[in-house]
Amino acid sequence: MSAPVKVLVCGTRFGEHYLAALAGGTLPGYRLAGILARGSQRSRALAERLGVALYQSVEQLPADIQVACVVVRSAIVGGDGSNIARALLERGIHVLQEHPAHPTDIARLQAVGHAHGCRYQVCTFYPHLPAGRRLIGYARASAERRAPAFVEITTSLQLLYSSLDLVQRALGGPAASFSCSAAPLPEGPPMPFRALQGRFGTVPFALHLQDWLDPNDPDHHSLVMHRIAIGGPEGHVTLVNSYGPVVWSHPIYAPDYQRDDAAASYLLAPEAHADCRFNRQPTAVTFGPGDGPSLAQAVHSDFPQAIGAALDELLDPTAAVHQPAWWQAHGQAWLGIMRAVGQPREVHCLPPPVPWPDPLHYAQVQHAQAQAQESHR
Repeated sequence: MSAPVKVLVCGTRFGEHYLAALAGGTLPGYRLAGILARGSQRSRALAERLGVALYQSVEQLPADIQVACVVVRSAIVGGDGSNIARALLERGIHVLQEHPAHPTDIARLQAVGHAHGCRYQVCTFYPHLPAGRRLIGYARASAERRAPAFVEITTSLQLLYSSLDLVQRALGGPAASFSCSAAPLPEGPPMPFRALQGRFGTVPFALHLQDWLDPNDPDHHSLVMHRIAIGGPEGHVTLVNSYGPVVWSHPIYAPDYQRDDAAASYLLAPEAHADCRFNRQPTAVTFGPGDGPSLAQAVHSDFPQAIGAALDELLDPTAAVHQPAWWQAHGQAWLGIMRAVGQPREVHCLPPPVPWPDPLHYAQVQHAQAQAQESHR
């Protein structure tokens, strides 16, 4: 067996999840080889806890580092991640950089990587989670027989970048063209979402975008993180939440509804209706677990899977995402939408309130009531 790939993690805030995945034994093909950070108390403590070296500059790195995960804000969001990525690529180290990144920066960094015999890849993270892979897998399988008739997206400014990559992957690759327009802002109090419509190539889409954020806490306060539906008149697959569940469902259709004879009656000809496929197929089918994981469960189980899948994709020279057209198309869509909605609105938010009724308790009560009704039949 080949030796594990030696991986450096740059940044220790969201980078902590990369550290946990690489140091936790869940990714046997990879080994944590160090941390690159500014030397904060947090970074020093993590390096000591994990038994790895802490570096404070790219120049300090040993020559045997093979891959670096740059989990530092990129230039487009005011961070130094893009400069760090460039310095690493110039040393011949493959780079996986957390999103978002400007499409121009992606093209430049891919070119730097190519010149130094290594690869640069953006990690949008959510397509690699188990739920994202289920959405992508079913949508692609369905498209082998019939092209989707629509895409519907509900998300926030912070998660638009990853939402578009989820859709692009689910549609099988970059669209040849992109267009969109935003509905005018209504008068009165701000609405929670801004409505846009357009096309990914030939596929129409509708987007409900939360076009505001809290400037003091820009990573939080999304009303909906990812909710994406893809399909047509035969049914659609929906990513209900970033972490699942993923559900296939369909609208009702009664083929004999317009007829006016006894054979078309549900009461007079029940056998015929029972045999109809439109009545037999479930109104919804869940792929994978019926409930989404708790955040603690996702961090423990789903995050390492996503990070491992992203690293595998980085090191796969045949992966479609390494083609410049991939990020050109993604960037065209992302920037086109951002231009259409204009400057983000700023809203100062409090921590989210406790949900009421408690959803877990409510679900338990509903289940108990259903069981009681069933026992009395």
